[in-house]
Amino acid sequence: MRQTLRGELREIEDLGVIRKSSSPYASPVVVVKKKDGTNRVCINYRRLNKLTIFDPQPGTPSADIFQGMENDQYFSKIDLSKGYWQIPLRN
Repeated sequence: MRQTLRGELREIEDLGVIRKSSSPYASPVVVVKKKDGTNRVCINYRRLNKLTIFDPQPGTPSADIFQGMENDQYFSKIDLSKGYWQIPLRN
């Protein structure tokens, strides 16, 4: 499992999704075996979430977004494979 974890971390570091850090905060990593036999790297953020300041501003309702698109001609989609990597964070 450790070797699998090291390989997965090296891969996502090479992709630029993660980077080495010297932060005083750390969260435990758990490797979960998926039904197809591959592994999924999961991180337990519960302790970090307790320190996070909640932003109470709600998102825009999807009905409002779609109504604003009624006269648009061009649309695109994004690939949400590993979509949890696509959330930008500030340093």
